[in-house]
Amino acid sequence: MVNLSFRQTLSLSVVAGCLALTACGGAAVPRDQMTQAEAAVKGAEVGGANDEPKAALHLKLAREELNKAQNMINDGENEDAARMVARAQADADLALALAKQARARKDTAEAKEQIDQIKENIIK
Repeated sequence: MVNLSFRQTLSLSVVAGCLALTACGGAAVPRDQMTQAEAAVKGAEVGGANDEPKAALHLKLAREELNKAQNMINDGENEDAARMVARAQADADLALALAKQARARKDTAEAKEQIDQIKENIIK
């Protein structure tokens, strides 16, 4: 039997733990990020992203990226899944921003039209 000091035992335990983490992929399943990205997709849908072509494209990408991320998680590729979830989050956020921009442009055009009508009525 080999007599190891406390420090040697601790070092071996740390090394064994690191090896175990590396063998298992090391990264945790990105559950919270996945939930946040799914919520961002829902928010973009509610925000009208399906009604604006550019926004709809990014919303579609976000959905596809979430599906890919889930497949990666199922395969134990958690680090890659986390990156894919981040892409999905970014695409969902962009989809919502594009939908808001389109709505703002539409509202601005309607307001301009109303102002033009008021001007015409004043001149008459």
